[in-house]
Amino acid sequence: MFDIRHEFSKYGEYHANKINVAIHMVFVPTILWCSVGLTTALTPQHLFAYPKPVSTALDWLPGPNPLPNASAIYVLGCALFYLALDQVAGLLIAPLLYTILVSSQEYALGGSPGATKILLAVFVVAWAAQFVGHGVFERRAPALLDNLMQALVMAPFFVFLEVLFACGYRPDLHRQLRSEIGTRILAFRRSQKPSKKD
Repeated sequence: MFDIRHEFSKYGEYHANKINVAIHMVFVPTILWCSVGLTTALTPQHLFAYPKPVSTALDWLPGPNPLPNASAIYVLGCALFYLALDQVAGLLIAPLLYTILVSSQEYALGGSPGATKILLAVFVVAWAAQFVGHGVFERRAPALLDNLMQALVMAPFFVFLEVLFACGYRPDLHRQLRSEIGTRILAFRRSQKPSKKD
């Protein structure tokens, strides 16, 4: 479960087309931000209390503290999962996740007129773009139709790692993952070919 090669290549086999990946680079973070905001707007705000050491640490960070609600639990779960997969990349994405969490919560509850409707509209458009990417460019159904949990949790880390790899992060791992993704795609295409009758 905490094998980056398995998790990345499994998700990556659905995202081999460069245009589809570019679409995901833009809209996966958008979906994450809107999801946090919608969850914040539509669910209770205080599901638990932060332990004293955590609340003290949060007070040192700039901006408001994140609300201890369902969206905070989701983002924390993602952050811990990413750390388990790759410690360096997991640490690098943590500030981004924190910023998304706090800014989205603030927007959802900040009194902006129609904030929830705007979040929902952007959320729908972002998902529509994802489906266009898969249907028009990838020509394969999205990963969420086969594994919803992996699609919802792995997607942000996938696009973040793509950025890191483009910057030269762990080139040996990147080559291994590309090879594994290619193998998976080839196996999928072979499985889609009609079997020849004797």
